[in-house]
Amino acid sequence: MRNIMIENASLDELVSELKVIIKEVIESCDLSSPNESGRLLTRTEASELLNVSFVTLNKWNKQGVLPAFSVGTRVYYKWEDVEESMKRVA
Repeated sequence: MRNIMIENASLDELVSELKVIIKEVIESCDLSSPNESGRLLTRTEASELLNVSFVTLNKWNKQGVLPAFSVGTRVYYKWEDVEESMKRVA
């Protein structure tokens, strides 16, 4: 953890120090392998995991069986929701 003196620091020094701290925090996060619980799946991934068609995914979404989320024109499913659907089917 870095120690900085806020009382005598100029605004430029504070901004510069904050940039360094933010960069260090970002670099310390392992964003390359997110845990499954926060992962979003595409329609293709969800379809393959559940072994169902896009039509079935859309039907389940409308029925509230498997909620979907749209980002622009893309549709995503939460990993937890898909996993729960797999448990119900099994």
